[in-house]
Amino acid sequence: MNKILIGFLFALLFIFPCKGTIQEYDLDVPYVPTPYEVVAEMLRMADIDKDDILYDLGSGDGRIVITAAKEMGCHGVGVEIDARRIKLSRENAAKEKVADRVKFLQQDMFKADISRATVVAIYLLQSVNLRLRPKLLRELKPGTRIVSHNYSMGEWKADKTSEVNIDWNKHTVYYWVVPENVTGTWEWSIPTSSGNDHYVLKLVQQFQEFTGTLFVNGSGMLIGLGEIIGDQLQFTVERNLKGQTVTMLFSGRVTGNSIEGSIKSQAGSAINPIKWKAQRDPSTVTPIDSSQQDLN
Repeated sequence: MNKILIGFLFALLFIFPCKGTIQEYDLDVPYVPTPYEVVAEMLRMADIDKDDILYDLGSGDGRIVITAAKEMGCHGVGVEIDARRIKLSRENAAKEKVADRVKFLQQDMFKADISRATVVAIYLLQSVNLRLRPKLLRELKPGTRIVSHNYSMGEWKADKTSEVNIDWNKHTVYYWVVPENVTGTWEWSIPTSSGNDHYVLKLVQQFQEFTGTLFVNGSGMLIGLGEIIGDQLQFTVERNLKGQTVTMLFSGRVTGNSIEGSIKSQAGSAINPIKWKAQRDPSTVTPIDSSQQDLN
């Protein structure tokens, strides 16, 4: 009789878990801590310094933000839905004497405000990364670095990857820089000896890569595959000038709806830098993530 009663009580615990147990939360990812060797590589790749604000989404026991605060002197925020992990993280921060530089929030990472982050660390599943990707691109400032343990961002190719081998197990660290959105139509003019050349640049973008067409006084030419790292843009155009093919290298810094930079045109051995400053029509901007486009 006692065995039957004990069995019944254990069954009730599975059906109605006690408050504070992991079953009470709708967890997207099971808790698996990142090995400290991988933590070190993630922080190295992110090139963290004391001025950074590191957010760890799904922060577990807090080891990533605590290690960064202790070794790099930065500030950190851990976002974690499990109250037990939050409590453990705060205890760990106190033990490591960094409680004044880190904080841990019991929140759903999909609803958390991450706009202050200069670095984001994640160790989630591939499916969760893909769900999180539009939020990262929408809310993080261009130039924000992202590091992920073992799981990529699908079509958003990593800017860098690294491998850490631990006891015959290979761990991959992925690194991205959030790119500025350069889609749309840009216009500017450049003075010449015979007047002004009028430029119109029309760009489409997928994450950190873009393509498009450059029109000079109405004559169009395709641009070479361009790349934007944070707010730094670069692309090339092959232009025919007086029967000679000239390679024009455009580079510049993007600030909102403005680009300011230089053009280096190479014809034979001559290199002549020219300044350019373009303005964009804000109504021509489109999302750089196809999953965001599907929502519009």
